[in-house]
Amino acid sequence: MNKLTSLLPQHRKAAGFAPPGFIEMLLLAYIVAAVLNFALGNWIFATAMLAPLVGLFFWIQYIDRQDRCRIGDQIRVSLGPHSGIEGVVVGSNEAGTRLTVQLSSTGHPEPMKFFVYQVRKVKPSPPGRDVELSPPLF
Repeated sequence: MNKLTSLLPQHRKAAGFAPPGFIEMLLLAYIVAAVLNFALGNWIFATAMLAPLVGLFFWIQYIDRQDRCRIGDQIRVSLGPHSGIEGVVVGSNEAGTRLTVQLSSTGHPEPMKFFVYQVRKVKPSPPGRDVELSPPLF
């Protein structure tokens, strides 16, 4: 078979990942089993089943809140025609889905609006410390 030709769609296989719907159904079955154990009076086993899920839920909420961009954060645009340009967040909409960013390039003097998924936070260096390259060890 020639490497330049692709297989027909019916012969293609997924890259080894389970479809998201299947994973969601497994999670739902797990939660239903835990609730059923709780309803049948086996509350110790049900608590042991639900405790990791509750912990995972709060851990994901904490990471999401920590990763969210706020006004004054330095960001880098990662998607779109302005990718690679850095700037500062100067505003956001009420839902937090769109950010108004003042880009640091001279070609964009007015603030631009970006969706949250288009930008990534840039961790600034601590104030008063310039980035220095260490001398080679050998």
